[in-house]
Amino acid sequence: MRRLMVIMLLVCLSVGACAQTDKVYKSLKDVKHPEDVYILKLTYKRLKAIPPEVFTFTNLRELNLGCNFIDSVPPEIANLKHLEVLNMERNWLHYLPDEIGQLTNLVKIDLNRNPLQALPASMASLSSLERLVLWSTGVTELPVTFVALDSTLKLIDLRECYLTDEQMAAICELLPSVKKYWNLSCNCGK
Repeated sequence: MRRLMVIMLLVCLSVGACAQTDKVYKSLKDVKHPEDVYILKLTYKRLKAIPPEVFTFTNLRELNLGCNFIDSVPPEIANLKHLEVLNMERNWLHYLPDEIGQLTNLVKIDLNRNPLQALPASMASLSSLERLVLWSTGVTELPVTFVALDSTLKLIDLRECYLTDEQMAAICELLPSVKKYWNLSCNCGK
């Protein structure tokens, strides 16, 4: 009987812990304990910068800041060591800091529809990265260091990036094993 009670207690505790990690926070006002935040979704909030509180959420796994007016990512992004998914789509990012390369647990980065022109070479250190979405950005070439991502990166989305044949060939040579999405018919003479 005592064993059964111990097993039931352990099951309840593990279910409670799982429930905590699945909770999606959609407002910073809802956060009581920063260490309890695993998923944060602050989309369509008209943010011009990433709120500094975000960098105190050391257990954060998913950060969705899409559809805002954020124009930079501060170096403090490196504090989010457990981050697996970073969605910064539809913002005003012109560059990423070198510190982004310290987020070695990142599996997916979505940067679509940002005025990005280049990516930092440090991103080659993202040893868990499987999916990189650069759709409709100004990125036309990748740092040569990205050759290190060829074994882990599964997909790179470069649709609407207006790449020349030479630029596409260079990316293919750099990442031969990676599935690439691009639209050949929309390169509009560039």
